[in-house]
Amino acid sequence: MYNKDFYITDPVWNNAFSYDDRKNKQLFIPKLKKIKSSDEIKLLTPNPDRITFEEYDFSDVMQTCYGLENLYEYNSLLNPLPFQGKGATRPKIYLVDNHNHVYYFWYLARQQGIISDNTLLYHIDEHADTRDPWEYLMKPDSENLEAVFNYTNFTLNVGNYIIPAEKEWLIWDTVQIRGQDALDTYISWDYNQLETDERKIILNLDLDFFEPELDFIDYNLKKQVIQDIAQKADIITVCTSPYFIDQERALEVFRDLFDEN
Repeated sequence: MYNKDFYITDPVWNNAFSYDDRKNKQLFIPKLKKIKSSDEIKLLTPNPDRITFEEYDFSDVMQTCYGLENLYEYNSLLNPLPFQGKGATRPKIYLVDNHNHVYYFWYLARQQGIISDNTLLYHIDEHADTRDPWEYLMKPDSENLEAVFNYTNFTLNVGNYIIPAEKEWLIWDTVQIRGQDALDTYISWDYNQLETDERKIILNLDLDFFEPELDFIDYNLKKQVIQDIAQKADIITVCTSPYFIDQERALEVFRDLFDEN
């Protein structure tokens, strides 16, 4: 799946937002590219045939957004924490633009044995992403990656992909980190009392957590928490959210977070 570029042309998924008011009636979804370095990550050049997301802002102005040239897969350069053992490996990272794509990559990771049912999700984001789509993909359909791919791209949107994974028990619990208090709680309590020792961990980061309106939260505190979870995680999914944060800024933060030893 994600082996070629494609378009969403019906009023479904993220294409349903303000569909009737938009001149553009399709959204572009790029193919997945495996890379060895974040230097290979490229942004789309603005082009009316490559619109990634389009919606009115809070001032009722239509915002046309361009995201990533590809979706990307590569391994973090962050070393695992010592307690994980000598054989621990660096987690795989999936970088996407629209956040609901991560749903597919979670299920791919389950099929590959990287994670399992009852995984713990750390969701670091300006938004909760816990709207309910009221349509769920349950077993055995969730074990069919083609069905997962179609559900991800033709049913889910950027705000409703977590609840389905919880309903299907891929996700045991979701730790929401959306502001200063949650970051401070992580530092002081480390959430280790959530029985994480025997559970797989997903770090799910939206880079809009670094958009300018959240600059009142200390950058280094955000970085400390994200990198600590990343070093414990079995898989990392990251979203650039072109509607919510400048994409150049998003990539600058991404490289600062994940390109260090």
